[in-house]
Amino acid sequence: MGGVSVLVPITKSARKYGYLIWAEKRHKEVNDLLQGLDHVNVIFNGFNLGNKKIDWKYNRISIGYKFTRALPEDAKYYKLRLENNTLKVESR
Repeated sequence: MGGVSVLVPITKSARKYGYLIWAEKRHKEVNDLLQGLDHVNVIFNGFNLGNKKIDWKYNRISIGYKFTRALPEDAKYYKLRLENNTLKVESR
């Protein structure tokens, strides 16, 4: 999957409750990236979180609030990339 990536804004609720949440308008982009998978291995800022369920109903993936609350305040986006069936998430 070459260099295809999706930028998703980090919302207050995503930071507070520990989710990667995308807006409905980004649903097609994220679905195309994740190829309709139900579960995906997640690497968040270099830390392997293991296999995570993709909640398509609410457009989110649980990351864990310990990780999201520890993000610097100036981190505004998640950059999502799928490599070898692993979702790489970097905060920016």
